[in-house]
Amino acid sequence: MIKIVKYSKLNGLTKSKLDAYINDEFGHIPIVTETEWSKPDWTIIKYQNDTIVTFYNIVEREISVDDGTFKVGGINNVITPRQYRGKGYASQVLKETENVIFNQLKCDMGVLLCADSLLPFYERLNWYRVECPIFFRQSSGVKSWKANAMLLTKKEKMNPQKIDLNGLPW
Repeated sequence: MIKIVKYSKLNGLTKSKLDAYINDEFGHIPIVTETEWSKPDWTIIKYQNDTIVTFYNIVEREISVDDGTFKVGGINNVITPRQYRGKGYASQVLKETENVIFNQLKCDMGVLLCADSLLPFYERLNWYRVECPIFFRQSSGVKSWKANAMLLTKKEKMNPQKIDLNGLPW
């Protein structure tokens, strides 16, 4: 069963479980620990027998791409707990909830920031890497993202020259 829940409506126990998975997965990575992050708007969770087997978050935001403004679903923290990996859960959920990004949330595109090792995984799901400056906000000012950024578009691929996330990264 896949649940799509407003992040603000998640109960404390579920948030604690998700936070523990996030910390276990990313808590040791410098770019993660040194960056201020957006709070999600939505959480997508796949359960199997009341157990979380994979999840991810979505941040809804308008960003600037070149000279245009686009509503995006920013994907973050795609995590499958170790004991459930290799079963295709994350791929299934991302594919099934693509509809959420484009039809329910009425986003123009999906955007994610990811590590090199994850590029092939997302490419299999129709995401594509963009190689342009990505800017985001921090309390210390505007910064440039130093890792990968990927887009998911309904139609043709974009080849932007500059992207501004217009806020904290996700």
